[in-house]
Amino acid sequence: MSSTTASSSLTVVTRRVAGARVPRPRGRAKAARGTSNAVVARASSRATRTASDARDGRAMTRASAVVARDDAFANENDANAVEEEAGARVPAANAEADAASEEDDEETEEDTGNASLRDLLRFTLPTMAIWLCEPLLSLVDTSVVGLSSGTIELAAIAPGSVYSGYPSYLLATGFAVATTSMVGQDRLLASRGGPVDEDSRTVAAAIAAAVFAASTVAALLIGLHKPALAAYVGTANVELLPYAFMYSVIRILALPVATVTAVSQAAFLAVRDPWTPLRAVSLTTVLNLVLDVWFVCGLGWGIAGAAGATSLSQVITMSLLIRALVKRGPEIDKVKEMVAEATERSKSTSFAENKSRTLMNVGAPALRLPFQRPRDDFLSRLISIAGPVMMVAAIKCVFVGWVVRAGTSISPEASAANGVLLTVYFFFAVIGEGVSQAAQAFLPPQLGNFKKSKELAFRIMLVAVVVGFFNAAVSGLFPSLFPQLFTKSEAVIELMNQAIPFMSLSLFAHTGSMASEGCLLAARDGVFMSLSYIPNTILSCITLTILSAKGFGVQSSWIALFQFHVFRLIINAVRLRMGSSPLKKSLAKLEEQTPHGVDVDLALNPPAA
Repeated sequence: MSSTTASSSLTVVTRRVAGARVPRPRGRAKAARGTSNAVVARASSRATRTASDARDGRAMTRASAVVARDDAFANENDANAVEEEAGARVPAANAEADAASEEDDEETEEDTGNASLRDLLRFTLPTMAIWLCEPLLSLVDTSVVGLSSGTIELAAIAPGSVYSGYPSYLLATGFAVATTSMVGQDRLLASRGGPVDEDSRTVAAAIAAAVFAASTVAALLIGLHKPALAAYVGTANVELLPYAFMYSVIRILALPVATVTAVSQAAFLAVRDPWTPLRAVSLTTVLNLVLDVWFVCGLGWGIAGAAGATSLSQVITMSLLIRALVKRGPEIDKVKEMVAEATERSKSTSFAENKSRTLMNVGAPALRLPFQRPRDDFLSRLISIAGPVMMVAAIKCVFVGWVVRAGTSISPEASAANGVLLTVYFFFAVIGEGVSQAAQAFLPPQLGNFKKSKELAFRIMLVAVVVGFFNAAVSGLFPSLFPQLFTKSEAVIELMNQAIPFMSLSLFAHTGSMASEGCLLAARDGVFMSLSYIPNTILSCITLTILSAKGFGVQSSWIALFQFHVFRLIINAVRLRMGSSPLKKSLAKLEEQTPHGVDVDLALNPPAA
């Protein structure tokens, strides 16, 4: 079997086994293959004709036997010469085809970095749909509890969500970003001759670390939940505490599950496969809706039933994603067998060295049991990436927690109104997170070329403006037109209507600020981003304190949040456009100079910086 046939058959099998696209040779590769086949066809045709002439010559009369025999020998020699010439030209044509195919593959890789608006939306939309499912669970909890259990239990969701949800957000964000980055680095090193299964080891180690960290944090939170929540709620709303205790503890028990789910999703998103986790979370979101209605309304469990339904849905989501990662093991093993078989048949060195590694990196990493030991520097890689991200997330949580407390301390009605608007806000805020993820996925290949990276950053910001308008419009209309989906209290609805315009403005500014933040993360500028949060948060808290003292009530929280996002957008935009813009940083060159055993992120952001 020729190298062309082996490559084609392996490509077909890989598509079926790995469930991913493998680019076909294009352009010059096809032309070169056609040239090779044409040479063989012409040689065979000419040899056949000359041999036929030779046989006819030998059948001539005896009188011209000598002449005919000489002609026949001459023709046969011509045929042999043509075949030898073809034999010499065919390997050259095949070599040209292999070179053209490799160049086409390189062009395909370069094209992936030059992402269009369509490419950005194609990745961003399913990614946003994945992240929408988690706040959708909270949105369903708020709606079902508010309609069936009254204002007190509805008001208790806000402090309970802060205590249980923000630690979950902190851990999930840190581990997810670290997993995405490390899997991408492992794939890069594998394509350059490194171990092909390091990404699988990384995912397994990240899951194990996530379980340990989340279990430790969960134990501490459960042990301290009563005094911590009592101090947070304050003396004005002590009637909320029993319900906030129940809701937070049940949600905290699922903290390890939520963190492992985030790591599993990141493993798929790292290879630009948002569809597998999207199918899993879509199924469990529907299930959560059914369980919410059953537990809260049917069984009368109230706020505890809502927390139980959400936690159970998270367990099922994690199980589906872990199952998908485990199934990748046999699929990758099948690809290995086909690579070995095709390599043996093709006898092509270029195919063996280049195509096999490309095919091995198709699809998500495999989760193999029992877990295998990762690289020795796994923990340092994890901390170097997750540390700055979690620091930024912690500052966000502190500020938003302050915002929630400002509403909770006023009255149960204000706490309920603030809780509903925060649930709506976080549901639409996830869309901004999707734009940030798109920037991190598509911008790195263009870094170092300031013109191209600036153009791509502009397209990302353009997407953010469009998405931001959508967020602002829909988030404002939804609770304004349908407040009865969340509560029957006229006092709560009135307080909601006062703050809705500022909530919509906050979402519009949030989307743009997240897009700019994604550009900074793509350029590994986490140190600047982390430091810029500190003064911004202090200024926003000062604004919140002043407005609360002047009697702005629930509105004060959202005005301060709007200021926070506007300042963040301005700071990030100035950083991206200044003379020392991180967009000028060439990650590709730095990664090429980084030895396989050295962490790429540490090389890009050394401690001295």
